[in-house]
Amino acid sequence: MYVLGLGGSNHGFSACLLKDGHLESMIADERITRKKYGVGLGMRLAQGFSRNYCLDMEGICLEEVDKIVGNDLLVPTMYFRLQDKIQLINHHLAHAYSAYYPSGMDECAIIVMDGVGSKRKAGEEYEYESMTLYYAKNGKFDVIKKQYGYNLPGTDYVENSLGIFYAMITDIIGFGEHEEGKTMGLAPYGDKEFYEKIRKYIRYDNHANIEFNSSDIQEMLQLKEDVQAIKNQEEKERICQKIAWAGQQILEEIYVDIARYLQEETQCKNLCIAGGVALNSVANYKIHKKGFYDNIFITPASGDDGTAIGAAYYGYYH
Repeated sequence: MYVLGLGGSNHGFSACLLKDGHLESMIADERITRKKYGVGLGMRLAQGFSRNYCLDMEGICLEEVDKIVGNDLLVPTMYFRLQDKIQLINHHLAHAYSAYYPSGMDECAIIVMDGVGSKRKAGEEYEYESMTLYYAKNGKFDVIKKQYGYNLPGTDYVENSLGIFYAMITDIIGFGEHEEGKTMGLAPYGDKEFYEKIRKYIRYDNHANIEFNSSDIQEMLQLKEDVQAIKNQEEKERICQKIAWAGQQILEEIYVDIARYLQEETQCKNLCIAGGVALNSVANYKIHKKGFYDNIFITPASGDDGTAIGAAYYGYYH
């Protein structure tokens, strides 16, 4: 039995092929096209670079695939030639499956945290996932907590999202989209001078509830303008280092406490982590050092490209 998983959202496009439940091949489009994150490919995405690569590696054609699964944030260009064959599942669930099955754990707590996940109707508007906490045992997934936020009109920013908060820190200090790793790398050069100023933008309680609303986003956008207006390059770099330090420190505090909360709720000593925030290896190490869990598995493909793996496993086990 062959199951093909397609991954990504508006970036991070990828494919994964399972044969009888065994992972045969997986690859991101960027490795083939040399376009970072697959951004800028436009209609060329429809050519199915990663999909064809996986099929060619196995020596089969698309007609021999029994099931195709993607996630509901995947841009239609990626699968419009397969619309009669593909099943789309929840974005965070695809992340969760991408960590759970490769981990080898039968029972675990799962943190899925990124910028933006699947949407749901809330009155006249939509609200978007930013975090989902699961408890999984013997292939059954229970949602412990799910956080949503509204989109700030005219922007890509979503409320109550730790991933969006950190992405905005990255933007403020002058790095580009999807370059949060540079912020993590810059943070050790800063200090706590801007911590209190940045900390007021995002609030958190010890029950894993994050508050980061539209007014906070607006204030951070103003901070970006203030930083960009600094003429003295040396002074600007010094301030950006301090903002990076504050952003990293705040992310670590919230992220680590979410891990604590989830362990207390599930009483499980195994943890899996997926989603874009899981690419922050410094924060992951802080969770490890706290000792909440005996075993921690962080899927290497934590970003949206990894949802191809989760989608494929979902297709196989369902």
